[in-house]
Amino acid sequence: MGVVSRTIQGFGVGLFGTVCLFMQTGREEASIQVWLDEVWSRARRVVVLQGGEGEPPTGERQTLAVIEDGASLNRIREWTTAGEFVADICRCPGDLTLVLYDSESSAIGSASLHPDRVAWERSIFLSDLCGADLVALRLFLSGLGINGASGAVLDKLISVLNLHEGDVQFRRAGDRAELVARRVPLSLVDVLSLKSGEQAANLEQDLVERLTADLVRAEGSWHAAIKRLFAWLGSVTWPAEAVAGDGQLVRRMLDEFDAIAIARVLPELAGPPEVMGAVAWAAFRGEDASTMSVLGSAIIRLLRQS
Repeated sequence: MGVVSRTIQGFGVGLFGTVCLFMQTGREEASIQVWLDEVWSRARRVVVLQGGEGEPPTGERQTLAVIEDGASLNRIREWTTAGEFVADICRCPGDLTLVLYDSESSAIGSASLHPDRVAWERSIFLSDLCGADLVALRLFLSGLGINGASGAVLDKLISVLNLHEGDVQFRRAGDRAELVARRVPLSLVDVLSLKSGEQAANLEQDLVERLTADLVRAEGSWHAAIKRLFAWLGSVTWPAEAVAGDGQLVRRMLDEFDAIAIARVLPELAGPPEVMGAVAWAAFRGEDASTMSVLGSAIIRLLRQS
């Protein structure tokens, strides 16, 4: 049995013959689409697994979600099959795998999710799908408790809001105009104007606590203070300032509030800087599913308006 035959053994005799035909015809996009139409017509369940390409085998991975209702299956199909196949593959292994099962609980196809593409049966087709609606898919998965949506959204929002850094990576000390432009709360401008962005990131903890308390007093409530912090975080430039400059200071200040307080503010965030700030905060925390699920509608609106 050849390499191709071994690879697709277990997907069924009919599918085996179809895939072999695709291999013979050069894995053209039309052939891949025929295969997708065939497996999706038989799919009755999608299982989301931890990890992308490579080890361990899918049968040994953690199951993150099982989707069986027809409406959700149709949406996942739309999100992961619309687009254009390119004769190229992402060099990273991806972070999630979708496995399709038929009515007899047999695995009939799988795809790994990457930052900007979907890899359907990469070992067979060697052609990734670009242009898929991965933002909608990732936000849907966040509603199922699966992390990773912030990474899929972050780069798009950075571009939409024009937050790429220029020649200057960190805010310079004394540049009050830049502080105002980046939505630094006015109650903090005097203190922070004495520091560069890089210096602000490394303030002593007691000063961070004092600045947070000053902000709450100036804004009149912890609720308003949190919203101002998100707007500030959503206005800093990437990557240096956001990672190791004022962005780091904002995240330290947000750490002064408990999770319940922040969770109460999230549903009210609507302005682009506020939404961007919350996405960035979620991305740095790693555990982003609950946050991204709440922000989903606001993110979709923001991207559609761009």
